[in-house]
Amino acid sequence: MGSGTGAVVDPALKRALRHLRDVKSQQPSDAESVEFADWRESVAGALDALARVLVFEEDRARAGAEAAAALEQAAAIRRRCEARTGER
Repeated sequence: MGSGTGAVVDPALKRALRHLRDVKSQQPSDAESVEFADWRESVAGALDALARVLVFEEDRARAGAEAAAALEQAAAIRRRCEARTGER
């Protein structure tokens, strides 16, 4: 396709991609903080929303798997934060 003849992108897909970019841009610096865990949960939510509007099943599955991994990471970070708080 030449310039100016691009395919029309589904507005819902565009919104979901923009939202994921926005969420990812807010990454906290401390990867072992509750704020980072909160952020990973937000990333998971954005990935889930994206998975619902992706065209190809393979892409939907990958976004879903990345969302699940983000939730697992958030849970692990929270456990470590709680363990550190309990040690004090």
